Amino acid sequence: MADPPFRMERDDEGIRFTFDLQAEKGDRQAKRATFAQFEMMCDEGAALGGDDSAPPPLAYFAAAYAF
Repeated sequence: MADPPFRMERDDEGIRFTFDLQAEKGDRQAKRATFAQFEMMCDEGAALGGDDSAPPPLAYFAAAYAF
């Protein structure tokens, strides 16, 4: 059985989180990340050299904070 893509370990120093994630650069500013069975795409707008084909990285950060 494969290791889970997310692990949490506790020790005397605190809590350690481990994520198994692969990220690949696409054309221009586009990126793709794979985490378990999930795939996330991001891109920047034209002002930052992207094609605006997916949400910018900051949108994922803001969503994570909101969650």
